[in-house]
Amino acid sequence: MVGVSVIIPAYNESGTLRRISRFLEEQEFGDMEVIFVVDDRSTDGTPELVEEMAQVSGKLRAILQKGPGGLGGARNIGLDAAAGKYVWFLDADDRPYPDFLRTMYSLAEEHDAEITQCNFIRSSDPETKEPDTECDALVASGKEALTERAYERVPVTAWSMLIRRDFLLNNGLRFSEGGYAEDVDFIYRAFEKCRRYCYCGKPMYLYLENENSVCFTKQNKRGQGEISTYDSLYEHFRNGDPEFYKVFRRRSALMRVRSASHMDYRNFISYIKSQECRDMMRAELSDPLTPEHVWLRVSPTSYYIVIKIFLKFIYYREKRIFGRRFRR
Repeated sequence: MVGVSVIIPAYNESGTLRRISRFLEEQEFGDMEVIFVVDDRSTDGTPELVEEMAQVSGKLRAILQKGPGGLGGARNIGLDAAAGKYVWFLDADDRPYPDFLRTMYSLAEEHDAEITQCNFIRSSDPETKEPDTECDALVASGKEALTERAYERVPVTAWSMLIRRDFLLNNGLRFSEGGYAEDVDFIYRAFEKCRRYCYCGKPMYLYLENENSVCFTKQNKRGQGEISTYDSLYEHFRNGDPEFYKVFRRRSALMRVRSASHMDYRNFISYIKSQECRDMMRAELSDPLTPEHVWLRVSPTSYYIVIKIFLKFIYYREKRIFGRRFRR
């Protein structure tokens, strides 16, 4: 067993593979294996480049992914092949800072946490320096982590997590395959099963803004995927902990209408005016009445414009650190 299995899905990533390998070499932690799961539909030479890199490095393995499993399927393949005590689902086009694994592994061991997570910073420049901040670690139960996530005070990103492999295997936790918003579904279900969770407020991961990513090129599918995922989670938690469900039923409704704003205007309006959405807002956002319910009934167009402005100039702002404070 090694300390950490780093699982990296690779689909048409020939332009970032050597860079992510360099970032891994810079890690202040050596007890790891690296598993590239390469989508065989890649057309830019990614499979050949990964094989070449694997021949040079004894810590690197390449596995070919066949079929339409997408990102979630690639991560599941990597999990099945992993030998580490912990797994890290790293994205090939981002940058972990050198202290990521050392700090995360230390926190996980110190606090006996099944899930350890850190803050992140977003930028379009891979050379963006790591913020000079202290790591204020907070330990919580899975139920507390669920509530923090529902209020968007911790990230909903698998790449910001170090997760005990036996915890995932023992609870049958896997990523949904072939769709979108797999992180959202996975993280809520993992938090639900988690006994101890540790969060580090220091941004040790650089999320690189990529104009060719799903976030920017497949916004209609992304928005609909998130809506469908929150629909499914709503049904899942309906029969769970009543205290959390009371929180989640309203928060998930808000997330569905906000996710719709990722789509183009025509698809956004179509969803907001659908009977499904109207019924949801009436059931979950009318008692007590939320500003979103009123705004979307009176002027969905202005809501869409304001959200788009917020996303462009605030949420996706260059060098923005994920901003909510973890509350106990």
